[in-house]
Amino acid sequence: MSTRLTPVRIADDIFEMRADTPRQAQKLASALRAEEMVEDVVAGLASVCIKFNPRQQDKIADWLGAFALSPKDNESAAAPLTIDIRYGGADGPDFAMICEALSLSPEALIAMHTDQNHIVEMIGFTPGFAYISGLPDQAKVPRLSNPRSRVPAGSVGISAAFTGIYSLAGPGGWPLIGRTAQTLFDPDAETPFLLQPGQRLKFKAV
Repeated sequence: MSTRLTPVRIADDIFEMRADTPRQAQKLASALRAEEMVEDVVAGLASVCIKFNPRQQDKIADWLGAFALSPKDNESAAAPLTIDIRYGGADGPDFAMICEALSLSPEALIAMHTDQNHIVEMIGFTPGFAYISGLPDQAKVPRLSNPRSRVPAGSVGISAAFTGIYSLAGPGGWPLIGRTAQTLFDPDAETPFLLQPGQRLKFKAV
């Protein structure tokens, strides 16, 4: 692991550790979640925030520093989660526009999206919204110049070679290629949001 993983205190009960790559951040976060000393872990594209009990402040920094030098490898070997997607039409109002922008036929765009292995890099700008890597560089389409005031839950968009999935309805500016009917948010579940950082995904056209 990189020497950039030195923990930096950013609040009374929170440390941040910088990573060199999204995969490194996810690997570190996955390992930290298994440790009793850590209360919560939030992974970003190049950083991990660790919440701890302030009463342990005398030993948490040294412990994290040692942990960063030789973190446990707890990456999940579970099979990828398959997300069924209805592409185009009312579910993907920007599908045709993206095909034209990328000079792809509808079939080629769907194949490009479903043939890849994807991973949830982080959850951000609205609750449960998943930033998902795995698309080739050619899929770098821009955000919409006029964001929508309301995007239905389950909507799937692409931008900047990422896939974005809206777990909840809300505003958004990602060009939409489709929608999934799978339950992405269950308030009664122990883990309310289906998609989690580090999770591997495959997309399937239905």
